[in-house]
Amino acid sequence: MKLNFIILLLFVSIVSHSQFKGGFEPKQAKDLAAIGCSYTFLDLYNSDAEIIPSGYKKIYTSEVNTLDNIFQIYTQGKSGVINLRGSTAKKSSWLENFYSSMIPATGEILIGDQKHPYSFSKNSEAHVHSGYALAICYLAKDLIGQINALNQNGIYNILITGHSQGGALAQMLTAYLHHLPEGKISNKNHYKTYAFASPMCGNLVFANDYEQLFGNGYSFNVINPADVVPTFPLSYNDSTLFTMADLKTFLFDREHFDYKGKVTDGMIQLFEKTINNTITFVGNSVNKQISKEGDTITMPAPVKDINYIRLAEVIETKPAHYPKKLKDSTILQNDSLMSIYTLGPDGHFENEELYEKEPVFYQHKPYNYYVTILELFFPDQYAKLEKKYLVENARE
Repeated sequence: MKLNFIILLLFVSIVSHSQFKGGFEPKQAKDLAAIGCSYTFLDLYNSDAEIIPSGYKKIYTSEVNTLDNIFQIYTQGKSGVINLRGSTAKKSSWLENFYSSMIPATGEILIGDQKHPYSFSKNSEAHVHSGYALAICYLAKDLIGQINALNQNGIYNILITGHSQGGALAQMLTAYLHHLPEGKISNKNHYKTYAFASPMCGNLVFANDYEQLFGNGYSFNVINPADVVPTFPLSYNDSTLFTMADLKTFLFDREHFDYKGKVTDGMIQLFEKTINNTITFVGNSVNKQISKEGDTITMPAPVKDINYIRLAEVIETKPAHYPKKLKDSTILQNDSLMSIYTLGPDGHFENEELYEKEPVFYQHKPYNYYVTILELFFPDQYAKLEKKYLVENARE
């Protein structure tokens, strides 16, 4: 009887600390995309109660740091969620994005008189985004404290998420936590990351290292192909500029030859040194401006690397629907114009020039990512969704 009881206790312990199942799970993506809208709903409506999925409880919101970063902690049963905020309208938040000169993936940042050792990869050829590395150093102490607090409550399965800048920080945080020195944090913790609309945060070596560590179904980079932000910062093909395969396409299938891409890659390689010097100069300028916003920052020397690579595993969604809004609604009351312009089977005019163009960053909005995930994976829920878009997002 005693032996059976001990076996039962061991089984319960194993189950309670079992790690996440690997692989992309649409429900996880849906829930985290919704949680990623929290900051938008708080800004627009002073409440995020409408968007937070059932069963998730917000237990902590961090203080705002010098770069205007904050994060939230949620719990759901025996799982925790870290939700990192994306860019805001504040100057310091955009300085973080513009600080795109790369630094070694392992090093030390001095904030005021406090040393912040960091490591996002052990490979000496891995380089990362200066601004995002700095942001993680600002957030690290509080984040580790909150993870330890989750552990004290028996929570070791932790989902890490964020949108836009927050998505880049989610991936950086995943790498940072993995490379913490032994004893800094419990080795019972298991992490799974869903980054939405993330700009790039490191070079090819960092991307390859990241994929080897987390590309087994524990990190996902969710991207709308119509969203321009995930194409930033600079990225280009630095391998052979014109291959035999390219020549074959050029000669026999010109319709599919990437003229623009080849010209872009060639021009970047031609002016790589100048671009590198410019990015370094901008980085030094941004460093000074960040230091004016708060503590004096001393960063590692930037490396001569400007080629960012997107982190895997990429999950591609679809462009969000933009509401059809006539530039001049009086056309509907003008019989002569109505006889000229043809209505399509969907009830809209076939001439697209009659409609307002969508705002440049409409496809980037957190709520649109949430809606497209519903449309792709949960069509019944999408059909019942009252708000297919936020009116505020549809304005310039």
